[in-house]
Amino acid sequence: MDMVKLTGLWKNKDKRGETFLSGSLNAVSQIMVMPNTHKKDGDAKSPDYFLYVSPKDKPEGKPEFKPRGSDL
Repeated sequence: MDMVKLTGLWKNKDKRGETFLSGSLNAVSQIMVMPNTHKKDGDAKSPDYFLYVSPKDKPEGKPEFKPRGSDL
């Protein structure tokens, strides 16, 4: 099987002390892999983890790039 590496992931802890993984997907998106904290033992149909994609926070003072001719 051929695989493509998309990004690296780092372990982090949330406010409750739960471990999750996060990394940059590209210049404007970040991903997080969070454990399914509502999964019951023995429930094979529920996933163990969820993958979330969100916009990356813009650094302060950096202008937003807009392609020419775009009204975005």
